[in-house]
Amino acid sequence: MKYEDIASEANHMQACRDYVAAVYGEAVVHQMPAVVETLWCSLLAGATEELAQITILSDHRLPLP
Repeated sequence: MKYEDIASEANHMQACRDYVAAVYGEAVVHQMPAVVETLWCSLLAGATEELAQITILSDHRLPLP
């Protein structure tokens, strides 16, 4: 899943889960569901992919993808 494609999907939250799984790994989706919520909030705010990743990294202390 590409960041740019999430907004065009019918199920936005599933698209966010797919993106997080592809970038950070499936375990993050299951063990840290707040990462998916952070991604969705970033999208709603109009953040670029880079800004969304910075937000995820700083809020959830994940390693660089």
